[in-house]
Amino acid sequence: MSAAAPGGRGRSEAAAAAEPAEMPATEKDLAEDAPWKRIQQNTFTRWCNEHLKCVQKRVGNLQTDLGDGLRLIALLEVLSQKQMGRKYNARPTFRQMQLENVSVALEFLERENIKLVSIDSKAIVDGNLKLILGLIWTLILHYSISMPMWDEEDEEEAKRQTPKQRLLGWIQNRLPQLPITNFSKDWQSGRALGALVDSCAPGLCPDWDSWNPNRPVENAREAMQQAEEWLGIPQVITPEEIVDPNVDEHSVMTYLSQFPKAKLKPGAPLRPKLNPKKARAYGPGIEPTGNVVQQRAEFTVETISAGQGEVLVYVEDPDGHREEAKVVANNDKNRTFSVSYVPKVTGVHKVTVLFAGQHIAKSPFEVQVGRAAGDASRVTAAGPGLEPSGNVVNRSTHFDICTAGAGPGEVGVSIVDPSGRRGTPEAALEDRGSGGFRCSYKPLSEGPHLVHVTFGGAPIPRSPFSVTVGQACSPGSVRAEGRGLQPKGLRVNEVADFKVHTKGGGSGDLKVTVKGPKGLEAVKQKDLGDGTFGFEYFPTVPGNYTVTVSWGGQAVPRSPFEVTVAPEGGAPRVRAWGPGLEGGVAGKAADFMVEAIGDDVGTLGFSVEGPSQARLECEDGGDGSGRVRYWPQEPGLYAVHVLCDGTDIRGSPFMAEIRPQTNDSFPEKVKAQGPGLEPSGVVLNKAAEFSVDARHGGKGNLRVYMQDADGSPVDVAVKDNGNGTFSCSYTPRKALKHTAMLAWGGVNIPQSPSVGVGAGSHPHKVKVFGPGVAKTGLKALEPTYFTVDCAEAGQGDVSIGIKCAPGVVGPAEADLDFDIIRNDNDTFTVKYTPRGAGLHTIMVLFAGQATPSSPIRVKVDPAHDASKVRAEGPGLSRSGVELGKPTQFTVSTKGAGRAALDVQVTAPGKGEAVRDLQVTDNHDGTHTVTYTPVQQGPLGVSVTYGGDPIPKSPFSVGVSPGLDLAKIKISGLDDKLEVGKAHEFTVKAKGAGGQGQVCARVLGPARKALPCSVEPGAAPESSAVRFVPRDEGAHSVEVTYDGVPVPGSPFPVEVVAATDPSKVRAFGPGLQGGLAGVPAPFTIDTKGAGTGGLGLTVEGPCEAKIECQDNGDGTCSVSYLPTEPGDYNINILFAGAHIPGSPFRAPIRPKFDPSKVTCEGPGLEKATAGQPGRFRVDCSRAGTAELTIGIASEAGARADVRVEENGDGIYTIAYTPRSAGVHTVTVEYGGQPVPHFPAVRVEPAPAAVDTSGIKVYGPGVEGK
Repeated sequence: MSAAAPGGRGRSEAAAAAEPAEMPATEKDLAEDAPWKRIQQNTFTRWCNEHLKCVQKRVGNLQTDLGDGLRLIALLEVLSQKQMGRKYNARPTFRQMQLENVSVALEFLERENIKLVSIDSKAIVDGNLKLILGLIWTLILHYSISMPMWDEEDEEEAKRQTPKQRLLGWIQNRLPQLPITNFSKDWQSGRALGALVDSCAPGLCPDWDSWNPNRPVENAREAMQQAEEWLGIPQVITPEEIVDPNVDEHSVMTYLSQFPKAKLKPGAPLRPKLNPKKARAYGPGIEPTGNVVQQRAEFTVETISAGQGEVLVYVEDPDGHREEAKVVANNDKNRTFSVSYVPKVTGVHKVTVLFAGQHIAKSPFEVQVGRAAGDASRVTAAGPGLEPSGNVVNRSTHFDICTAGAGPGEVGVSIVDPSGRRGTPEAALEDRGSGGFRCSYKPLSEGPHLVHVTFGGAPIPRSPFSVTVGQACSPGSVRAEGRGLQPKGLRVNEVADFKVHTKGGGSGDLKVTVKGPKGLEAVKQKDLGDGTFGFEYFPTVPGNYTVTVSWGGQAVPRSPFEVTVAPEGGAPRVRAWGPGLEGGVAGKAADFMVEAIGDDVGTLGFSVEGPSQARLECEDGGDGSGRVRYWPQEPGLYAVHVLCDGTDIRGSPFMAEIRPQTNDSFPEKVKAQGPGLEPSGVVLNKAAEFSVDARHGGKGNLRVYMQDADGSPVDVAVKDNGNGTFSCSYTPRKALKHTAMLAWGGVNIPQSPSVGVGAGSHPHKVKVFGPGVAKTGLKALEPTYFTVDCAEAGQGDVSIGIKCAPGVVGPAEADLDFDIIRNDNDTFTVKYTPRGAGLHTIMVLFAGQATPSSPIRVKVDPAHDASKVRAEGPGLSRSGVELGKPTQFTVSTKGAGRAALDVQVTAPGKGEAVRDLQVTDNHDGTHTVTYTPVQQGPLGVSVTYGGDPIPKSPFSVGVSPGLDLAKIKISGLDDKLEVGKAHEFTVKAKGAGGQGQVCARVLGPARKALPCSVEPGAAPESSAVRFVPRDEGAHSVEVTYDGVPVPGSPFPVEVVAATDPSKVRAFGPGLQGGLAGVPAPFTIDTKGAGTGGLGLTVEGPCEAKIECQDNGDGTCSVSYLPTEPGDYNINILFAGAHIPGSPFRAPIRPKFDPSKVTCEGPGLEKATAGQPGRFRVDCSRAGTAELTIGIASEAGARADVRVEENGDGIYTIAYTPRSAGVHTVTVEYGGQPVPHFPAVRVEPAPAAVDTSGIKVYGPGVEGK
């Protein structure tokens, strides 16, 4: 670049790349104001980057990034697949280097016959956006649009069309159903893009015609994403830009020009119409030859081009037997299937391959199966599956095959069922090693089966084996019934029993499983004979249980049975007993007794479930007892429910087996009488007798039931008198009411009287003992008990009362709940749980009187210490909890005693604060609390132990929105930094949610962390990160947000030495001076000076052309060419400052050429000693320099020389030699010898002549 300088002096500049030239203001405004230009610039930039990525280069700003020429050269080499052919500057530090690089690129385009209009290297280096966009469009036209569109394109036709016409014609040919006439408005709905994608890959966008034209961006995004992912077409234009009404045709054409050469990638999610003929099969399994009998034949079916469908393969042997081959989907990108089959016989097999029910190409395949090697006669087979009998339908069986010593060969098993079908049932072979195999199969039908066993295609000895399969399994004929299968009534810690009757169900395996809340339960099984099996399980936790009963692998009727097991009901308040709870006869009444235990009985209820409805009657005895009677109409098993306040009592439901009615039993005609059945008169501990007359009762057996008022059974001795009468006796052991029920043939007889037994009351003999009445050792909230022994107290009721002193559970005295359990030995167990620490009083009454130990006062100590409970974890943090994200914390109660742990969470807003709040006991003294916050802001987490708050409770927990890392923005982080210079960048997290915790770490070249600070930024929701790099080299900056790396992290940063112009050195002859017209070189050394742009100017009498060469080692070779002599000032600036010694003064002398100096005259030929000799020296064409003449004899004697300058570059030389002989003439011009001067011979001087006699005369010398 040249310009006139003040004073008429010239000025030359070489600017560093770090100082870009400003773009004209008018163009800048145009770039900002024209939407089409913005879209075009974005599109062309992405187009360039798509081609540059293969050489790891990228254009960030199209206006400036091509200025050094390097990216432009790389782009042209990628597009043309050729090298530049000319050397260019790899590190164009100076503007002159940048101009040279761009010129290399433009000259390359000229050689490629690509015409450019009004574009020169200066326009690109100066960032002329308009011309740069024109250059890129020229490249797109030449390398993308003008290239052949498709393989079959007619070359002559293509030559007659413009690139736009060719591209439009190709698209119209692909989309005949759409009226595409332009590259702007016809694409603005996005539907045409979907149609184009689907035409290139049918099935990729099959529903494009149903897309809503009012959603253009969504339509375009769907089509362009599919095109990018599966056709490899990059989005050089965005969906928002391509549907923008302001988009220009060049941008749209740039994107669409990629479609003609697009290729579908494997694994694309196509939804096309099926084309089975495009499926193909390959592999040895369908080769005409090479397959061997009894050896697995395999091949592959590929369906990527055929659409979506299932693959079925059938193999037909030479005898016409057809079986289905095994097909396994590989779920790979080409949608292949692996197919295998094992030919059983030799000969031609027909392999049919169907896709979606249709033949694929070349199907069916004919495969010749040959014979395998091996000696089948050495193979043996044995096992239950080959026995002539004993195998049954639907029950798996097996046999073993031994091939040891038989040589190589494939084992084959084929089973023919009674209908002649081969392969039914299917045989499964298991290789057990060492030549052993196990074959398993499950017969599906009764009758004779043939089991063919082959080795190497040949039958083994005794093959085929004849196996007769027995009766089929009939699960529908199997019955399962019993209390353990009832939907309700069972309680925990009770035996749940039931029976399974398999008689008539054929052959099968009986399997019973019980699954409860804890998983599978243990089940006891007992064979009861005659096909009946008894089962028991013992539920220990309440909940839903599923009982599954299967016979022969199939569920029996009503299986699975859903059973609800209730918790323990506490002390029983009602009991039931009698023959009607065990059985009866259809059509006759079935009776049982119901008796109250204590005064608080509740509401009684009864129901009978079974094969028929049963009418119910209840008769109240008026003394806490009642008789219940029901009439079953059909035989079978009935469930008799006895309910107290809607809940089954202990033992309910009772299972009663009702037998069919007969005509030979009459229980209503049986009579019982005697003192042992009278209401009074029976004495304690004295035998009581009665008799039963069954002479008119027909067939039946007598059974006597008796219980006392405590529910204790009473043994009754029954003697058969042999005449239809019976003598009975019993001895009462308690002074309580006794009740008798007599059954004949399972049916109650009319008389079932109550008998009173007297004894007396003795409260002073009541004993109270146990831990629950101990003076010390009781803990609050820990259950305890004590025993009341009334064995010697006679007749009377026990009453208990437990109170706690004021202040234990409230300001006033309070009653405590307790349970009384009546034991069989006239003792009672009283259970209670103290509700708090403090004094408790226990009262025990018998027959309304206090016992000797009452009242009993006990002291209850605290059971827990909430101050020893600790809670910690992320779920209690003041920050770090995210909205909608599960969190947790741990509560440790070790050493704090036993108490109830409770966690409550409150929020500032209405509605629930959290969801999925769960406290899990880890059974190691700790609890894990999990919850998911559903409200933002501070939550209050209250943790109490035994009702007391633990330390620090309630906890304040801050809940922040969920993370959205896409909202994180990093600004101010340069990719090049200086050593020792503090650097700061900003992390903006507005809208990112979370806790807002920004962390940063800077790693140096040795992966060593640098000190780094993170502080709140100036703007809200921003952070300032500061650090000072200490070493040169590659650094890595890691940034995390709430512990998660932000997008782009870690960021690479190059640290270079700090800029120090004082460390730049310049040296070389060109800084000292030179000759006009001769290049004056010097060197600039920037090593150790850091980063900065070099500036270089040469000022002098004229403009001096400057050439710079970056040596790649921190030095730069510079040369300038002064064309006129004079003083020149050389200015060298680094990072805008003069380096030491700058400006340099360099005097430039005129240039001269000694070879152009010529000499002539007699004095160069000969001379006479003592006489002057003359010759002339012509320097007019040799330039300006100093002329030096030297003449000397052979003896070294120098002649006197005089030089006269004529003023026109011509000199007259006069010299006088002193002696005769050969003299040497030396001529130097500007200190350099003038070549080709001969030696001069000097003659001796002549002898002296007397001139006195000579006269001169004539008119010429006359005075007048």
